[in-house]
Amino acid sequence: MLAVLLTMLVVCFIINIPIGFAMGLAALASLMVAGTMPIEMMPQRMVAGINSFPLLAIPLFMMAGSIMERGGISKRIVDLASALVGHFKGGLAAVSVMACTFFASISGSAPGTAAAVGELTIPEMVKRGYSRPYASSVVASASCLGVVIPPSITFILFGIVADVSIGQLFIAGIFPGVLLAGALIAVSVLRSHQLGYPAEKKQSWKQRWKKFLNSSWGILMPIIILGGIMTGAFTPTESAGIAVAYGLFVSIFIYKELSWKDIIPVFYKASLNSAMIVLLIAVASPFGWIMIIEQVPQMASSTILGISSNTYLILMLMILMYLILGTFMETGAIILLVVPIFAPIAQQLGIDMVHFGVITVVALAIGMATPPVGITLFATCSISGVSIGQLSRMILPFLVTLIGCLILLAFVPAISTFLPQLVF
Repeated sequence: MLAVLLTMLVVCFIINIPIGFAMGLAALASLMVAGTMPIEMMPQRMVAGINSFPLLAIPLFMMAGSIMERGGISKRIVDLASALVGHFKGGLAAVSVMACTFFASISGSAPGTAAAVGELTIPEMVKRGYSRPYASSVVASASCLGVVIPPSITFILFGIVADVSIGQLFIAGIFPGVLLAGALIAVSVLRSHQLGYPAEKKQSWKQRWKKFLNSSWGILMPIIILGGIMTGAFTPTESAGIAVAYGLFVSIFIYKELSWKDIIPVFYKASLNSAMIVLLIAVASPFGWIMIIEQVPQMASSTILGISSNTYLILMLMILMYLILGTFMETGAIILLVVPIFAPIAQQLGIDMVHFGVITVVALAIGMATPPVGITLFATCSISGVSIGQLSRMILPFLVTLIGCLILLAFVPAISTFLPQLVF
C-alpha cells in the first residue's frame, strides 16, 4: 500500500500533475490496490479533513486581503512608509520592505503582499533609477513576511495539522516578523548604497502626520485582530470575519474606493485562491491517513533519531529539508506532507511546538522566494517583466540574510516563545 502511494505520487510529479490532484490520485490508487478498505473512505476522509472551524479563517483572511488591496489601503500604507524612511539613501527599497510588513499584517498571504505592494513600488523604483531586477528582488524577499507576520494563512495550516493553538502561533510571529523586516531593511539600504541608488526628498513631520492619519484605518486592522485574540475577545477564525467586515466598512464608507459593484469580483478572486488551498487540504487528509496506517511517521522518527540524539543537529536537518523542499514545492503541500512526520519528532525532542511552528513557517517563507519555483518570484516577475534568472541572481543577499535570521530563531527560542508565554 505504501509503495503504491509513494510510486504514484512520484509518477504524478514527473508528468507535472498539480500537487493537489497528485496526492488525491496516489491515495485513491493505494486504496484500490490494497482492496481491504472501501473506496468510499476517500470522500469521507476528504470531508473530514476540511470539516474544521479554524479552517474557515483561510478564505476569510484571503477575502479581507483582497478587499484591502482593492479598497486603496495598500496605496496609503506605501505613502506612509515613504514618508517615514524614503529620505534615506536607497529609501524606496526600505519603503518597499516596510510596505510589505504593513500589508502582511493585513493580508496573511505572501503572493497577495507581492502583488499589492509590487504594483505600487516597483514602477516607482524603476522611475527613480533602480534596476528592475533589484526592485523586484526587494519586493520578492520582503513579501515573504506575509506568512510570518500575523494573521498568517500558513500559521493556520500549521496549527490545524500539528494541533497547535493558532492564537499562540499568531502572537509568536510578531517578534520574528519584526526581526526579518529589520534585517531586510538593513540589507536593502546597504545594497542601495553599494549600487548608488538615490534618496527621496525628506518630508516634514506635518506631512508624515497627515499620511499617518490617512492610513490609520488600515493600520488599525491588525491592532484589532491581535488585540482581540490576545484579550480573548474572539478566536482567530472570528477575527477573520471581523477583518472582512472592517475592510468592507473602511473601503466603502471611509476611503470610498470600493463600490458595491466591485464586491463580487473581489469575492470571486478570494474564493478562487482559497478553493485551491481547501482542495489541497481535502486530498491531503486521506493521503496522511494512509501514511499513518503504514506507520510512516514512526519509521521516519526512528530513522532521524537514529542519526543523532542532539536536538539542535536534528532541528538543523529538518530546517535544511524545509529549505530544499521549498525550492520546488508549494508551501501548503509541504506542511500537509512533512509536518505530520516532523511534529512528533519535535515533540519527542522536547521542542516547544509554538517555537517549532515559527521555525517551520519562516523556513517555508524563505522557500517562497527561492528559485526555481518560488511563488513570490513569479508574482514579482509578472509585475516587473524581468526573468526568473535575473531576479534569482539579485535576490541572493536577501536570501542569505533571511537564512541567517532563521538560524538565529532556531537557536534562540525566546524570540518566538516570550510573547505567547507572556500573553497566554
